[in-house]
Amino acid sequence: MPPMVPANVYAPCPRCGTLRTLIGTGLAYLCGGCEWPFTASSQAPTGTGTAAVTTASTAITVASGGASFTGGMWLLYDTGANAEILRVTATGSATSIPVAKFYRSHGTSIAFGRLLLTPTQTASEKVPAAPGWGF
Repeated sequence: MPPMVPANVYAPCPRCGTLRTLIGTGLAYLCGGCEWPFTASSQAPTGTGTAAVTTASTAITVASGGASFTGGMWLLYDTGANAEILRVTATGSATSIPVAKFYRSHGTSIAFGRLLLTPTQTASEKVPAAPGWGF
């Protein structure tokens, strides 16, 4: 299995309400600011990559629907141990979605979608709102 790189990613923390370093691998992350654990998954819009990508790639090739992904949107690309969080750099075209950088290589037919971070603790240890945010 390839090493889990990067272990940290700079993305929005849903609890802090700001960009933070998210520490983790695969689908499990810990906010570097509030230190609460989150699980990464995807939500609409979603798509499927139709071409393999490498660490030199700067776009996701899709059959259609690329324009649904807009600049600044955060994506979860792939699932499980090879998952990574990417940032869309500009609104996509019908068949291409520009992204900042891939940290891993991926094959074809890879599912992806807009990033959704869900608190890992949902019962007795539920994530409280950050002080002063009034969520």
